[in-house]
Amino acid sequence: MSGKLFIVATPIGNLGDFTYRAIETIKTCDYILAESSERTSKLLNQYNLKKKIVTFNKDNENTKLKAIIADLERGKQIALVSDAGTPSISDPGFGLLKYQDKNFSVSPIPGSSSLTSALSVSPIPVNTFSFLGFLPKKTNDLEKRLNYIKNLGMPVIIFENKNRLSSLLHKVQKICGKDTLICIFRELTKLHEEIIFGTVSKLIENSGNIKYSGEFTLIISVSNKESIEFNKLIPKILKLSESYTTKEVVDILHLFCDHPKKELYNFVLNVRQKE
Repeated sequence: MSGKLFIVATPIGNLGDFTYRAIETIKTCDYILAESSERTSKLLNQYNLKKKIVTFNKDNENTKLKAIIADLERGKQIALVSDAGTPSISDPGFGLLKYQDKNFSVSPIPGSSSLTSALSVSPIPVNTFSFLGFLPKKTNDLEKRLNYIKNLGMPVIIFENKNRLSSLLHKVQKICGKDTLICIFRELTKLHEEIIFGTVSKLIENSGNIKYSGEFTLIISVSNKESIEFNKLIPKILKLSESYTTKEVVDILHLFCDHPKKELYNFVLNVRQKE
């Protein structure tokens, strides 16, 4: 009989978010692989669950991998959990997944995720997005990643800790521009849950109102519009005016420049009247 590895999502804050199916999986598995035995024990106690916990994290993942795979190949049923949310997403555990085509199978037990929780309440459109997890710590690597985000052409979602958030906002403004939209999600599902939204320049300006504590998820959307001098728009306006109405020309120009629509309209109208 082949074993099975269950990828069990745990609450990201509110312990009431643990699902019925997750509880039943914990009851029937042989043991739990946990990022932290202390955090997992607290969750189990909340639901009067008793189960052997084996710590499995970035510090011991490589040394324990062989023994865990052997247990699975012998038919063990094992639950993998992280400290919060869905395992193997910016958490230990991915190393196990690539062996699933051997003599054991893998089954997801879905539930809480800071990623999907943030996306579900995002004021930034996220029909397409890129998830980057935690950004690099080294300055050069971080700046390279921010330049990548600047030119990506879609919103990104990242995780950040309280000690780096303020510095990150200033770097985003420097590299991606002051009009970059950011939504900060702090302590999602917890008692002091908070969602803060605005341009990076406004967030920095009002940084005194941001509580730099807890855990953060950020959605960043870089404005691709450019500050183009009005006079430099004249050739494009004249060309577009051959085929489009004034309103249509304004709508097209507004896609790539950051001038207010009213100002654009007045300028386009003036240019067209002179021709």
